[in-house]
Formats: sequence, structure tokens, C-alpha cells
Amino acid sequence: MKSINKIIIREFKRIRERKTLFLLEIVFPVILFFLFAEIYKEELIRELPVAIYDEDSSGLSRTVARFIDSSPTMQITENLNSVEDIKNEFKKGRIQGAFVFPRNFEKNIKSGKNSSVIVYKNSTNILVGNYLYKESAAIIKTASAGAVLKKLKSAGLSNEQAMAVVNPIQIETASLYNPNYSYENYLMPGLVTFTLQMMVMLAAVIVISSEYTHHTFGELIELAEDKAYKIVIGKSIPHLLIHFGSIILIIGVIFPLYNIVVKGSLFTLLILIVAFIFASFLMGLLISTIFNDQLLATEIAVFINTPAFIFSGFTFPIWGMPFIHTIFAQILPFTHFLEAFLKVYQMGASLADISNQLIILSLFGIVSIVGTMIALKIKMHNQMQITSPVFQAE
Repeated sequence: MKSINKIIIREFKRIRERKTLFLLEIVFPVILFFLFAEIYKEELIRELPVAIYDEDSSGLSRTVARFIDSSPTMQITENLNSVEDIKNEFKKGRIQGAFVFPRNFEKNIKSGKNSSVIVYKNSTNILVGNYLYKESAAIIKTASAGAVLKKLKSAGLSNEQAMAVVNPIQIETASLYNPNYSYENYLMPGLVTFTLQMMVMLAAVIVISSEYTHHTFGELIELAEDKAYKIVIGKSIPHLLIHFGSIILIIGVIFPLYNIVVKGSLFTLLILIVAFIFASFLMGLLISTIFNDQLLATEIAVFINTPAFIFSGFTFPIWGMPFIHTIFAQILPFTHFLEAFLKVYQMGASLADISNQLIILSLFGIVSIVGTMIALKIKMHNQMQITSPVFQAE
């Protein structure tokens, strides 16, 4: 244990003295976690600027316009006079949506004819486009039903009879998870955990490769008494302790501070994130051990981590991707972690519900640690051959 303790103390000193490790493990996680939380703390899109082009100028068109302006999602900022004006305002970035009421809008409705409200929406941002569509559909449907209801009641039907004609089939929807379509509940936890994986792995690929680059590997072997497992344990403990501190920061500070409610048990979530940390760190350690060049090892880690968020299925379902992309997604710890994380965080899943993902994350760790031990023993053997008196004499 004395030699392991010496390596642990040495590693803590290296973390403190080497700016890259200090920034990746201590400074950047804190800054980025709070940065993402602040970006999405408003949760919902509110008061999107929209325009009205009213060719009808009728009482009904003005009523619908008031409904639009009273929506928390939209705010009428422009009254325009042509479709060309609408397009120009979109290009200038002044509006995100527009409503066009055609001539004879109210007249057609009162005479029993169909009439349309044309909704233009900025779908360069999919979420903005979807919000506008959702709110517009609800408002127009309500206004349309109100107009028909008024006409039927004036014809002598009771309120119940009129409602049955206007809306014979009612649709009731129940959003079980993230019912308010909150950005903070949806995006922030995924971005924070993705950032955690990137910081963990980028720091891990430096742990051993930096010893090669700075020619201190021989010193490390001597300190470990030629035992590979002592190097792995002594080098890993300081980093894992720091990463466990990041877990406490996320669960104990970020989530409560920004009202992120975890539906499942915190114990289950803690077990999952610990397994994720181990899988990510050990995968990075394997890369760090195999490649002698610290810069090359870092580039490989960046190459693996950069597309992880896209391939995880967070923004686009994995089953909709081409086959080769789904294969790549499976070799990333974040893919399996995210599937389990959303179950625990949003659905209140138990340990039994995420057992498959925990097993896969454990396999990542096992394969990585076995590969690290094999690669490390080979590197140690080569180093000892270089530094042995017999080799030097030759």
C-alpha cells in the first residue's frame, strides 16, 4: 500500500501542477455545468415575435389576433401588408412567425364555407417551428369552434347540443414525461452529463500518455515496484475522487438549484452515474496506455466524444439512423448511459429497469481495464528493456 499511496500523492500533485488536468477536471466542469443550467433556466419559449397580415379586417380576424397575442408563447410585434413583407421580416430576424387572414374570412365562416388562416413559421429552428405550430393549431381550433358554436346557438340549439355538433369526438392527451416541454428538463441534464463524459475521458487519456511524453514513465514504474496494478490503482483513485465530486455537484447542487426534479430514486441515479464515470474513465485510460503520444491520445478521445451527443439518440432516434451509425452509437458509453438516465430521471425507473444498461456499462469498464493492464505490462516490459544495463551495454 505504501507504493500505491506514493503514486496517489504524486498524481494529486500532477493534477495541481499540470494546467490541462486541473482545467479539465476542476475548472471546466463547474463553469460548463452552471453555464448550461443558466442558458435553459427559463424552461419554455415565451413571447416569440410574430406578425399579422389581415386582409379581412373583420371582427373575427381581430378576435383571433387577440387570442394569438394573449398566448404566452407569442407576441404580435408587426402588422404587415403583404406576404413579401413577411418574408423580408423573417430575413431581418424580426419575426419568427406570421398569420395571414384572407379576404372574406369572417363572411365565409358565417355563411358556412371553409376559410383558412395561413401560418408562416420559422422552421430553421425545429423547436421554434414546432412550438409555433402547436400553439397556432390550438388557437385556430378554439376560435373556429367558438364561431361555429355561436352560429348553432343562434339557430336554437342548446349549449350541450351545439358542443356535441362542434366537437363530437374529443381528444384527451396525457404527457407522462416533461409535460410542459421544458428546455431545462429536456436539454440541460443531457448536456451536463455529456460534458461530464467528455471531461472525464479527455482527462483520462492524459493520465498515462503524459508519462510517456514527459519521459517520466520509468520513474512511475520504479515507484510502483514494477507492478502494473499499482500504477492503475494509484493513478485512478485521485481522478475518480475528483469526478465523484462532479457527481455531487450535479445531483446535490445543480439539480436542486435549478429545480430539476428526478422522478426516480437518487440512489439509483447515483449508481448509474458512478458506473458511467467508471466506464468513461477506464475507456480513456485504455487509450492513454496504448498511445505514447499525449496529443494523439487526446485527438482520439476528441474524435470519440465529439459525435457522442448526436449518436446517443438524444436529438434524433437511433432506430432512424443508418445501420453503420447505429453500430457506432453502441460503442459509446454515453448512448447506454443516456437511455438509462432518461428512464430514471424522467420515468422514475428502478435499478431493475436499467439493469441491461448497467451491465453494458460494466462491460465497457471490464474490457477497458483488462486492455489497460495488458497494454501497460507490454509498455513496462519495453521500458525495462530500454533502461536495463544489458540493453544499454549492447
